[in-house]
Amino acid sequence: MRFTPQLVIPSAGDPYYNTKNSGGYNPCIKGNPKNRNKDLNVLPNCVGYATGRFNEIGGWTDCRYLGNTNAANYIDLAKKQGLRISQRPKVGGCMVWKGGNTGEGHVAIVEMDLGNRFVTSESEYYGKQFTIYQRFGDNWRSGCYWMGSSYTYLGCIINPAVTEEEDMTKAETEALIREMFPDLMADYLAKLAQQPADAWAEPAIEYCKRIGLMVGDPDGNFRPQSPVRREELASILRGLMTGQ
Repeated sequence: MRFTPQLVIPSAGDPYYNTKNSGGYNPCIKGNPKNRNKDLNVLPNCVGYATGRFNEIGGWTDCRYLGNTNAANYIDLAKKQGLRISQRPKVGGCMVWKGGNTGEGHVAIVEMDLGNRFVTSESEYYGKQFTIYQRFGDNWRSGCYWMGSSYTYLGCIINPAVTEEEDMTKAETEALIREMFPDLMADYLAKLAQQPADAWAEPAIEYCKRIGLMVGDPDGNFRPQSPVRREELASILRGLMTGQ
């Protein structure tokens, strides 16, 4: 069975997003009473949503994984439950951050892998009951308007129900986004178009500058897509061998 992204709020009364004392499966605390959704009574709350979604993906009606603790503790909890952790986000997995105003952290579920960014579904305590973000950049904070520098990414809890073979391909992912969220896809393609063709080379260029291996042309330009002449390559190799 292929993984299906969750891009809309769960249906009213869905047991994965209700506590056990309300006829559901979810062991998490209820959300903020002022904004609580009576049909999904663990929302708005990031741990309530992430626990429900993680277990829904696997079809575990006992909600055997994750649970009722602060988001920042989810990595330790997952390790105790025998789950694997990856630094790169994985489709179906639970991304974890520490930090925030009171240190409670945040969690979100990875729904799509777009290569250099990820679409996540999540819930926000004192905020939206359900939302999706495109996350990219340092600590995967970019794309989420409220997540500042106090949040540090800890890793992604791998969902054992999702195998590499079950992941949607990039083409399938983009087709689904284009169909369901044309504005989201247009924004994604626009951001890609704004990137220089040689953006992939920037980290290597900066490293070469820092160690003095290469200085570029007389104007300081590296032009990474231009051919390298033999004498230029010989100079680079000499620098590598002699440190000069």
